[in-house]
Amino acid sequence: MSVILRGSSPSVHTAGILLLSRARSFGLPFSVTVVGDPSDITPVSGPAVVHSNVLASCGIGRELGQGALVVVPGPADQALMVCLGAEGTGGWFGLDTSGRGTHAATQAFVRLARDKRPRARDAGRLLSRALHSLGVPPEPAVLDMAFLAPVPPLTRVALALRTGQAMTGERGLPLMRALAHGQPHSAPFDADIGGEAVLELWREGQLEALLGRFPVRLRYQVEHWLEDLAELAVQDGGRDLDLVAHLAELISHLAVLPPASMLPPPDAASDAVAVGVTRALGATRGEHDVSKALAEVYRFLGGQYIEASPYAIQLPDEEAPAHRLGRWRWFLGHVTHAAQHAEELWRRVIDLDS
Repeated sequence: MSVILRGSSPSVHTAGILLLSRARSFGLPFSVTVVGDPSDITPVSGPAVVHSNVLASCGIGRELGQGALVVVPGPADQALMVCLGAEGTGGWFGLDTSGRGTHAATQAFVRLARDKRPRARDAGRLLSRALHSLGVPPEPAVLDMAFLAPVPPLTRVALALRTGQAMTGERGLPLMRALAHGQPHSAPFDADIGGEAVLELWREGQLEALLGRFPVRLRYQVEHWLEDLAELAVQDGGRDLDLVAHLAELISHLAVLPPASMLPPPDAASDAVAVGVTRALGATRGEHDVSKALAEVYRFLGGQYIEASPYAIQLPDEEAPAHRLGRWRWFLGHVTHAAQHAEELWRRVIDLDS
């Protein structure tokens, strides 16, 4: 039994690996040949973390005991590519690994922590203590998860907590305990609310419903923090007000929940990825090109290459985007489609030989 494939490198290599692996499991003689040059492979570089049963079953980036979580190492100066959806579906986004942060609000927090002005550093420390109380370190990757993940705000908060608590191994205080007072806030803020608009609402006393959810001690700390950011904004022209705006957005979504409620639990794929971010941030050794790793597994299983064939089966073949985010989306799309083709090919070959 044999199959000849033609297509882009992730498509043909994924299909070839799956066909050869299945044939081995059944003890059947089977060969897979790819039309193309083995050196002509589109690179797809790490670091990245994704939940993919297909890639894990191909032996790519899989860690024992972690199921379908795939961690691809990469240079420490490259952004960590992240997808919360299973098999690479859904939005991809990048987490900064250099300690500066990707989102504007995260960058604002880092600036506060490194500012020469004592008042700015105090504002950064106050937010750091709040995160530590939740069992979360004040790491840029955690804040980026809260601000950047392409999911609803409450899910972003839940995933950021999972990421941070996986880093520290601590649970911390339940987040909703800090908002267990007063009546639910009437409506959350829009995503595009500005930091100056939040400060203006506070000055005019229009944040009473939101601030009333905090116990007195916490409310005092929140207002003290707003006072610091308002004064700093006068000095630096509103440089760090993105942090005010995006924290206010998240807190407003939390404040509409009734007391003693809970955050929405993430699905299995996004939860695994959120926890896996911790391992991915430190993964700098190993094969950084996941497309090359697929080709190596294909060759290890006995896959061959030829220059041309009129009988080759055409698999998806599209040019890869230049940008890393687009390329990872392209790569996982081809991998998933190839797995479906491999299943169809296997059934067709078995029927022909039965």
